[in-house]
Amino acid sequence: MKKLSIALIAAISLNAANLSELFNAIKKTPDTQIDSVLIKKTKTIKKEIVNSLYPSISLFASAEHFSTPTNLRPLPPTVSAKIGMEHGGYPFSQNIEKIGFSASMPVFVKNIYDTKNKMSHLLKATEYKAKINLLKRESLLITLLSKYNYLIKLKEALIKERKSISTTLKAIEVGVKVGRIPEFNALRLKDALNQIDIKISNINTQIDSVVSEIYKLTKIKLSSPVQITANSNIEKKEFLAVKPLKENLTASNYDVKIAKDSFWPKLTLQIKGYRAFANAYNNDDKLALNYASAGIYLNWNIFNRKNSAEIQKAKIEKLQNSLEIQKTIKDLNAEVMKITDTLKELKKSIVLAQNSIEIKQELLKGAKVAFKLNRMTVDDYLKYEDDLALAKANLANLIASKNSLIANLAFIYGNNLERIFK
Repeated sequence: MKKLSIALIAAISLNAANLSELFNAIKKTPDTQIDSVLIKKTKTIKKEIVNSLYPSISLFASAEHFSTPTNLRPLPPTVSAKIGMEHGGYPFSQNIEKIGFSASMPVFVKNIYDTKNKMSHLLKATEYKAKINLLKRESLLITLLSKYNYLIKLKEALIKERKSISTTLKAIEVGVKVGRIPEFNALRLKDALNQIDIKISNINTQIDSVVSEIYKLTKIKLSSPVQITANSNIEKKEFLAVKPLKENLTASNYDVKIAKDSFWPKLTLQIKGYRAFANAYNNDDKLALNYASAGIYLNWNIFNRKNSAEIQKAKIEKLQNSLEIQKTIKDLNAEVMKITDTLKELKKSIVLAQNSIEIKQELLKGAKVAFKLNRMTVDDYLKYEDDLALAKANLANLIASKNSLIANLAFIYGNNLERIFK
């Protein structure tokens, strides 16, 4: 029997999720993986832009038929005269086959460099957003766990109240049988027990709903409370939500530059070469000739009104990003002030609530004695029972609210929630 008890305790310990396991589970959910995929996608886009600075090389092969003899490669007049004197084959034919290559490389295309720099900042913004999303889920987890623990405490308080009233009911029923206590008192207590059962049933429904929300976040179904210890030592640094906005603002600066880059000339290097095979049209000699060229090409778009509109759009986007930063800082400062003030009051309220529970426990003991001696009405007695249960629920609710606010404050400052909550 002893071995069986040990085995059961071990099984319960294995199935009971702790906070660390729940945090790790969040990192493995599809929601978090989607953020990782977005980071990879942004990195790939940046790499694609960087790769456009490298040469592009391609091979080709062709077989062509022309209506009149066509040159395999350009023929200088002096070479043409020499071929005529030697009765050689002219490099012209109606059927020409070629194999060759072409290569191109940007020498100076300004918008490529600015686009690369823009993508570097967009990548950082994407990484910050992924961190924000993860911390937001972790903060939500703390809020849900706090609510779950509160509901469990509330249920436990009601169960204890039910047990206390049931004990009193047994004593009252004895008095009813001997005619010393009115039967109304016993009926009133039984009705109170029914009301408590209804409350417990409603709480069970709420618990199931919270368990479902936690499962969505972690893919773990809770069956028991998760102990949460909060460390309120939060590092107050730059607001996390502002960081991706700043990166977006820097990226919008590059958008303005990219729009202006359209007025800059583009300089590219191109190299082409091939080997042509054909029979000379004048004497059917077999020919195999090489031809190649290399050149620097300048392309300068000196007038395009659309480019001016693109510059204006980029400037408006930049202004919008700048205002978004100012608005976010303003809103978060107000939120921090509100949370900080509320936390101070909550800490005081928790101490008062703990003292209140101790007092109400003593009051209930006296009320039980008075009620059994028929010196207190049943409703007055039940009020003492309700007061104690409500005091316990109030304490649990205050603790849950405190944990939730600490999680929100840690999220705002971008603190590691695994350091704050154990």
